[in-house]
Amino acid sequence: MKAFKAIFLVLLLLGSQAWSATLSERTYKRLTTIQELMGENKYKEALKRLDALVSRVRKGGYEYATVMQTYGFAYAAQDQYKKAIKAFNEALKTEALPDQVQQSMRYNLAQLHAATSDWKAAARAYETWLANAEKPSADSYAFGATIYAQLKNYDKAIPKIRKAISLASKPRENWYQLLLSMLYQKKKYTQAASVLETMVAYWPDKKQYWNQLSGVYFTLRKNRRALAVLELAHKQGFLEKERELMNLVNMYLLQGIPYKAAKILEAEMKAGRIPRTGKNLQKLGEAWMRAKETDAALRELQAAADAQEKGILFLRLAQLYTDKENWNKVVNLTNKALTAGGLKNPGDAYLLKGMAQYELGKKQGAMASFSKALKYKKSKRQAGQWLNHIRTEGS
Repeated sequence: MKAFKAIFLVLLLLGSQAWSATLSERTYKRLTTIQELMGENKYKEALKRLDALVSRVRKGGYEYATVMQTYGFAYAAQDQYKKAIKAFNEALKTEALPDQVQQSMRYNLAQLHAATSDWKAAARAYETWLANAEKPSADSYAFGATIYAQLKNYDKAIPKIRKAISLASKPRENWYQLLLSMLYQKKKYTQAASVLETMVAYWPDKKQYWNQLSGVYFTLRKNRRALAVLELAHKQGFLEKERELMNLVNMYLLQGIPYKAAKILEAEMKAGRIPRTGKNLQKLGEAWMRAKETDAALRELQAAADAQEKGILFLRLAQLYTDKENWNKVVNLTNKALTAGGLKNPGDAYLLKGMAQYELGKKQGAMASFSKALKYKKSKRQAGQWLNHIRTEGS
């Protein structure tokens, strides 16, 4: 762990003069040599000399605590974290070292426990350190938040990461990401939206935050805001995948803006970002249909029907041609719809076919179609009315 080597070297520079006043000359010289070896990454030799030194100092005293602390740094620098933990605990047990040194070791212990993924022990060590800390830094609060996040104790982790963010001299993206993930876990979507609003302000080039913000607004049923965020993301070129673009199209449809949905879908198909599949052509045709753009709807639904051979698409085409009073087309398309099958209510197709046949003057054919429509509950009443109308005309 590189951090421990750096901390050790700092302690060496700051503490060597104080040690000269509190350690025996022999112990001081040997520790100085050991520290120099560690500074040169000669940890095996350093540990050998520590083994020789530890038997020469009084157990439980200041010299012993200093030796055990040095053991801790040596082991930590070699990623032998469990041995380092044992050494630091032994040093702390003596209560012989200065308060500032002991406090630093408590924090080191929390870091070592975290390095071994013993998060409960890390939390205990961290809380002991925090209880004695005079002015905890932003980084230390973020470290505590990470520990509790690993324990899934979000009620403790969230305030700590918020504190870290408030103390930071500049925004730290990974801290905001941690806070956001925990708010998601707690289903605190209103707070998540507020965090994401800040994130898109700090990091406007990160498209995932725009997508997430829109998604949170949608979850909160703030659909207008969700759409507005997606519109901005689209204008900045952040929506590139088919799924992302279709999400925007569907949001326009959900908000009752089918014309914009159709225009975007059409443009993205031309750009090649949305493939012209039968399903997507159907969506485009239906959007034009809802926008009352009949000619465009006919063109795209015909392409979708040809690609998918779905009864419902032939039926929708028939309905559009009904508006145009193209009765031959209606008869042809209702026949295709019934042949393709899959209709939830085939009676609708028979009704439409009967109406077209009636307009074409084919009353016998119309009566046959209406008679078939009588068999279906949803179309029974209307079919009966048509049959009565035709019979009345013939009498």
